[in-house]
Amino acid sequence: MRIKLLALAASALLTVSIASNANQAISQPEAVNASATPTPTNSANMFDPNYWMAAFTAAPTQQPTISGEVPFNAAHPAAWMQWIDPKTHQPVHMSFMNPASYTQFMQLGFYLEFSKPENLMAWMNPASYQVMMDPQTLTHWMNPGSYMHVLDPAMYQESMNPANYMVYLNPATYAGMMGSKTCDQNNPNKTPGWFGYTC
Repeated sequence: MRIKLLALAASALLTVSIASNANQAISQPEAVNASATPTPTNSANMFDPNYWMAAFTAAPTQQPTISGEVPFNAAHPAAWMQWIDPKTHQPVHMSFMNPASYTQFMQLGFYLEFSKPENLMAWMNPASYQVMMDPQTLTHWMNPGSYMHVLDPAMYQESMNPANYMVYLNPATYAGMMGSKTCDQNNPNKTPGWFGYTC
């Protein structure tokens, strides 16, 4: 029993020794060059306190321009990957804080996307999930600084703006969604409405 415990402890220490020496195998000239370049903030070293605090000291990013309409195809995985992708998460999150963007969920075309076979096949394609499987994506979301944009007052500015709610009081918004049977079927600008097409 003692021999088994001793062998287990020795193998554990050997594993730790090999793992800790793996980073030490750099030759002297390479080590000098490596120290000259700073470690990127998204490097996956969970034991480095600077890694966890890097987002708090990062330079502020420019706020994206928020448009009144966000084309969000919920039937396709690419739209959901925008929420996970560190490069696109903040603009998408801020765009969805604009209440005017929710009119897209009242349109028939939004729901017709769920009936398209190409959207269904995209869910079956493993390539659609490359962003989710990227180790840098996990590294980004393991950093508490990645969630700090929730505390940004600019995030809630659009939801406090009364002008963004006027689209719901405009009869033209609902007339455009209803559609018309008299719309020219050959018009390339036609969009499906609840009762035909609108141009």
